[in-house]
Amino acid sequence: MLVNTKPTQTDLRFAAAALRLGMRNAGRTSPNPCVAAVIVRHDTPTPIIVGLSVTAPGGRPHAETQAIAEAGVEARGATLYVTLEPCSHFGSTPPCADAVIAAGISRVVACMADPNPAVAGKGFQCLRDAGIEVIYPVLQQDAMRAHAAHIRWTVSKRPHIFLKMAVSKDGFIGRRGEGQIAISGSIAKSYTYMLRAMSDGIVIGGGTARADNPSLTCRLPGMKDRSPRRIILVDKDRLPPDTALFAENSGSPPVFLTGLNAEQIVERLVAMDMRTVMIEGGAAVAAAFLDADLIDEVQLISSGVELGGEGVPAPLQQMTNEKRFTVVDRKQLGDDTLTIYWRRDKLCLPE
Repeated sequence: MLVNTKPTQTDLRFAAAALRLGMRNAGRTSPNPCVAAVIVRHDTPTPIIVGLSVTAPGGRPHAETQAIAEAGVEARGATLYVTLEPCSHFGSTPPCADAVIAAGISRVVACMADPNPAVAGKGFQCLRDAGIEVIYPVLQQDAMRAHAAHIRWTVSKRPHIFLKMAVSKDGFIGRRGEGQIAISGSIAKSYTYMLRAMSDGIVIGGGTARADNPSLTCRLPGMKDRSPRRIILVDKDRLPPDTALFAENSGSPPVFLTGLNAEQIVERLVAMDMRTVMIEGGAAVAAAFLDADLIDEVQLISSGVELGGEGVPAPLQQMTNEKRFTVVDRKQLGDDTLTIYWRRDKLCLPE
């Protein structure tokens, strides 16, 4: 590893700030990763941020060049905090490593190396060859989760796929034949809308489409344009004409897929160039992706509501299997509890 010195507490603070900043455009930068860059001067009584940016929607310009442009001459002698190793190869744009060197930045603190073989340490080496101090990895576990889609695509040639499911106290996701039933509260619903905004695509089965009649859009104020592509696993003609998915203002036209297993569905998602995909329902679709070992992350919302009766059971045993998943976070969403599980492999969760 190309490590010079250990990060300071101040470095950790600004690296954490960069990771939070990177959430701003999550789900909007495909096919490129959503990188954040913060440029800080430390030659003042207190550190001063002179430039910051996130990868632009569509993937360009990159975060580093935008932050450098904002900092101007103040970038010379400053420290760059970046969530992913600056690129070192010519693609649609010149290498970010060259821009960092030209700006006169004296120090780079990076959260993680880029697994892309075209970069993979070469960016750090370019910076070191130019006399720039390079410190990494910093908050690597958090960075690998933030860049999970980029890692999974690079290593496995498929999207990062996560399962979100709200489950009642008695282990159900709904009642048979009763349509959509409120299980989680308003805060959990807003959280779900945020997850949709951070995804390229969202997948549900035909049963969920018929029973719940969802629009699958992001309903947070001012964020409707960040709704994901909607993939419905049913023949279009099997849905009623007044289905919410067909509404003119419901977002981009849904994609209907039929007769495919989980692996074949993923192949179609790859063909659509999707990097982050959310599985939102129902139980059969969730179980199919779990059985195929294609779930990288589980977002489980546990409610205190009891449904009873003819409930539809959630595949809880598969979602919480300790041999496959580990808990990485747990928090309250109002009266509901969110538990986030991550698959136990080194692609997404380093030891």
